Amino acid sequence: MAEFIPRYIDGLAACCADLTKPKTFQRAMLGTIRMLIQSAGDGISTNAQRVFAALQERLEVPEEQLRERFEHYRQTGLAELQPLVKPIPLARAILEECRTKQMTLVLATNPVFPRFMIDARVAWGGLDQGIFHHLTSIENSRFCKPHPGYFREICEQLGLAPQQCLMVGNDTQHDLAASAVGMPTFLVDTWVVEREGTPWPCPNRGDHAALQGYLREVVC
Repeated sequence: MAEFIPRYIDGLAACCADLTKPKTFQRAMLGTIRMLIQSAGDGISTNAQRVFAALQERLEVPEEQLRERFEHYRQTGLAELQPLVKPIPLARAILEECRTKQMTLVLATNPVFPRFMIDARVAWGGLDQGIFHHLTSIENSRFCKPHPGYFREICEQLGLAPQQCLMVGNDTQHDLAASAVGMPTFLVDTWVVEREGTPWPCPNRGDHAALQGYLREVVC
């Protein structure tokens, strides 16, 4: 993400160059992403509504034009990011095992990206999008990690209690924050992201092989 997000924002900025200076757009977009993560919003507006409202205010550009440029980027600039996403064969195998056990699978990525970006990352990662029952994006989410509302919203949409779920991720704050709503967690530490903040409990931790073994043990 340290490389992916700046490249993504640079691409969007290039598509908006006729509306505002690239550096101005980059600052506005970074500020907007931080706002999504740091502020809970009103709990009613989707993240997409919040993104375009914030950009419209920061850039003084009509929302319709901004949405057109996002679509233009989807069509013309998105492929430049593909080399930054690499498949993890064992991750795919784990998901396939979960599917055979008829588990409900959610791609619970922090919803700061449009759906077209989520779909592209899934494809570039060599995954079958149809394996997921739900994917979070700015269009269908009203909160971001680590806000508890993000995890509650997913559970409500699926009709599940947090205790029936397992949040798997590599971020000690954004993913382990699921503990706040009573959701068990597993920290995949292959490429762990350590952040300052609340020291969330982490009884389950290891690489992808450890995750595979854990799921085989706890799921009948």
